[in-house]
Amino acid sequence: MADGMDRRAFLKGAAGAAALAATTRVGLTQDAHAADTADAADTGRITLAAVGDCLLTRHVSARRDPGFLALREILRGADCTWGNCELVLADPGRAFAMPKGLDPHAIAPPWVADELVWTGIDFVGVANNHILDFGYEGLAQTLENLDRVGLPHAGAGPDLALAARPAYFDSPAGRVGQVNCASTFPGYFAASPPHPYLRGRPGLNPLSIQYAVQVDRDLFNRIKKTQPILEDLLAWDEFKGMDELILGKPDPDRTTFFDTPVVAGDRFDLLTPASPGDVKRITEAVSVARNSSRLVLATIHAHEARDRLELPAPFLQPFARACIDAGADAFLLAGPHVLRGIEIYKGKPIFYSLGNFFFQHETIEPLPAEAFAAYGLDPNTLDVTRFSSRIVTYTQQRRFWESFVPVVTYDGDRLAAIELHPIDLGHGQPMYERGLPGLARGERAKTILERLAELSRPYGTRIAIEGDVGRVELT
Repeated sequence: MADGMDRRAFLKGAAGAAALAATTRVGLTQDAHAADTADAADTGRITLAAVGDCLLTRHVSARRDPGFLALREILRGADCTWGNCELVLADPGRAFAMPKGLDPHAIAPPWVADELVWTGIDFVGVANNHILDFGYEGLAQTLENLDRVGLPHAGAGPDLALAARPAYFDSPAGRVGQVNCASTFPGYFAASPPHPYLRGRPGLNPLSIQYAVQVDRDLFNRIKKTQPILEDLLAWDEFKGMDELILGKPDPDRTTFFDTPVVAGDRFDLLTPASPGDVKRITEAVSVARNSSRLVLATIHAHEARDRLELPAPFLQPFARACIDAGADAFLLAGPHVLRGIEIYKGKPIFYSLGNFFFQHETIEPLPAEAFAAYGLDPNTLDVTRFSSRIVTYTQQRRFWESFVPVVTYDGDRLAAIELHPIDLGHGQPMYERGLPGLARGERAKTILERLAELSRPYGTRIAIEGDVGRVELT
């Protein structure tokens, strides 16, 4: 690990001359970067950059696209750059014992970890709805490959205690702590705690959502009448006494229809409160990180939306605020693949979605024949859309191919500035080109920033647009 961290420090401190020439921008020399770092240490300043979902399947270190290389310099110029690693980084020949939720675009070769480092990413979250797509072996290899390149990670591990604990990155301006979790995942992806009689189960750090359908009283009473009939037909009533022994007496305003909880209310609604036990575990970990870190990040992978993808589900705001109350300096969300608004709560930023960063889900490495044979599939006739019909939707809508990268500056404990750099991922480009981020310019930058400003306005956040960069107006 020591060798890996030396390599990380070297990569972080050195800016490529070729990249500077290609972008025709004046970047930091190594001496200037060292002086800037020393100044940050003297003044207590620390800078954080953040990127969204990283689905990376192609070598990007060979690219010379000016917009991408200019963006890379921004990432490498921050004291800490965080990203969401939404990939299994594994050798397909070793990780083909997959569950039936096979998603072929969610695996990438081990060298992708090296590419993330080259791009300038310092710290990642790995709790997401793909981390166990290739089984426990795929999870283990992912963590091994991140460790191999010295890329700290949080959010998954051999059991719940290890998946839930904070991780740390030692930046030039001080230690950065992270607690990472996910609310969007198959049930069996959640890690379980060790027990005196059982081993813990590998998986991710869960924020479980307690879904319930709320209906008016009249409809609730009619649904409730069906419950004993269904329980009798399914023989569930055989366990009625056991259920009450474990769960206590049933709530008169709550029933189920098959496995769907139904509650009485004044209107039809979908309730999505987060599990109090999970919130407690996660916020306690944030408090632990607070005691050990210069800067604390609370990060989550969450697809859940309300009405449209650009609006977060109701549970996210109280959860984000609880994390900041526990000591987080920033709340970072990835997962829905679109940008969302920004809220400033108690002087700390909440980014409700960072959108996509690398979005190369269509160009994948071929998997070994054994991986498909176990499911009766022929790799020569495999239709990727059979497993992920959303790919078609992604290619048709520009909103999935535009996002932003915030650069947040703190002076001591005070939030001093937030710069917003719009990025374009190449909507409409050929499959082999799209998915590579680059700084947006001109009208495209203005359009992205105006949409971000509109989505942030309901939170009372104002964004000023200055050329191709946005700035959050801080009071």
